[in-house]
Amino acid sequence: MKPLIVCFSQTGKTKKLCGCMAKSLDADFVELKEIARRGLVGAYTLGVYDAIRRKSGDILPVDSDIAEYETLIVASPVWAGNITPAVNDFIREYDLRGKTVYGFITHAGGAGEAVNLMRQELEQAGAVCPHILDLQATRELIYDVKAERKAFRLTDDGKLELREQDGDTKA
Repeated sequence: MKPLIVCFSQTGKTKKLCGCMAKSLDADFVELKEIARRGLVGAYTLGVYDAIRRKSGDILPVDSDIAEYETLIVASPVWAGNITPAVNDFIREYDLRGKTVYGFITHAGGAGEAVNLMRQELEQAGAVCPHILDLQATRELIYDVKAERKAFRLTDDGKLELREQDGDTKA
């Protein structure tokens, strides 16, 4: 069965990577959208404050039936070392009990506590979280993924990884 990628992206970088991931993994893809979309100033001020306080954001209902998927990949950019309020809302509002849920974190130079916080949120929601991949979302990385020089894959040993086409990996 296909996995479902659930993504929140403020600037579009995480969304671009998730779109390429969906192609690599032959996965379905859905983007989380907040009811009241934050502009960049709002995201970098009140949004960051909400992320630090681990608050939920108000998201629109997801277009896919989560119950139909056994495996999900939940993607979030890092805001002040935390996952975004929109991703917190998704994890807390949807029934993830017993599902295998991989995390995918993008950042500009450090994941901070986001990896641990995502794992904690997913496990509190009853999900099995075998692995969280965090990547620095540089222009070069996005270019390489879009040009298919690098591709995502789920490994037999339970990891989400980005593999260069020559075989090197970033796990």
